[in-house]
Amino acid sequence: METRRTLFGKFLRELLINEKMSLRELARRTNIDASNLSKMERGVIYPPKKKKTLSKLANALNLNEENKRKLFDYAEQVNGLLPDDLQSIRQNEAIPLLLRAIDNRKLDYETTKKLVKIVEKENEWQGRLVD
Repeated sequence: METRRTLFGKFLRELLINEKMSLRELARRTNIDASNLSKMERGVIYPPKKKKTLSKLANALNLNEENKRKLFDYAEQVNGLLPDDLQSIRQNEAIPLLLRAIDNRKLDYETTKKLVKIVEKENEWQGRLVD
């Protein structure tokens, strides 16, 4: 049965494959126990919460900024945390409405990405949104 923890693990596996790197090599480069990395990859344990540890992983995997952000976002999401750069969003009273609309309509990843594109395009209007 798939758990939330596998979101991080699947992405870690994808990164390792892209880098043609083994878990043991990643463990050697980061000084993180290989068995713990394996458990993270399989979703048995949660990913690291410490930014320092996530940075070690990102550096060892030679991640570009986009994939580094994804690695951090997945770890924070799986750990039930809101990314630091989104803390101010808690003050926007419409965010729960947006999240519930996404949840109620059971939007998948691709559909949600399309919604993001629409929001980004709206932003080109300099914030002049229509009610």
